[in-house]
Amino acid sequence: MGYCRQISAPSAEPVSLGDMKTFLSLPQSMTSMDKILTGMIQAAREIGELLTGRALAQRKFTQVLDSHPYYTDTIQSQLAYPPSYYSLPRYSTTLWNYSQMIKLFYSPCISVEGMYYIGGDGQRHTMEQDVDFILDRIAEPARIFPKVGQYWPADLYCPNAVVIDFTAGFDPEPDASPTTHTVSATLDPPNQQPSSTILPGCPQSIILAIYNLVAYWFNNRGSAGKVPEAVEQAFLSNAVVDFAPTRG
Repeated sequence: MGYCRQISAPSAEPVSLGDMKTFLSLPQSMTSMDKILTGMIQAAREIGELLTGRALAQRKFTQVLDSHPYYTDTIQSQLAYPPSYYSLPRYSTTLWNYSQMIKLFYSPCISVEGMYYIGGDGQRHTMEQDVDFILDRIAEPARIFPKVGQYWPADLYCPNAVVIDFTAGFDPEPDASPTTHTVSATLDPPNQQPSSTILPGCPQSIILAIYNLVAYWFNNRGSAGKVPEAVEQAFLSNAVVDFAPTRG
């Protein structure tokens, strides 16, 4: 089982305070509601993230596992492995590609800054993208694999033995420049995955949903975070759907 927490705040929300005032037909010179509106924008974005499984504002996250996933060649051989607590029922299968796969919790994934694990020697070890593992940014959720035909290293069985630091989320500018990752030519064997290009701009339908959700709260004080059905559907239409959920 894995857990994920944000480790930095967004540099900007998908909807700015000024644009929100314009949407609400409030004068920009009116500042008495700024703090409240700013909180509503953040709350609307957070609800959108719960409904979509996406990071609607780009920031850094850390994801932890109690151990790397590992491959077992038969059902019987699973009994011979030391217990990896929650990792076994979630990842252990007889298929190499599925048993080695780690899915990142938030989309779209922009980059993986670091991957670390506590080895059997009790020391922290660093793994590098395109050297020790490959990142599939094309899939949603994004996936991490060891190099083709290889396996994750052995871990010390302790809480949070594996740590992945990554950046995910939309850029508040809908026309933000694409981010491209070209797979290192030094990988052996080569061509283990295609290069990827991500368009990080926040979809206008999500921005519109945030506008309307804040407007609903603003005009219906005491609604206690209620989400109108039309707004909920706008978020859900942008949700990440995992068609091959990990077992467990």
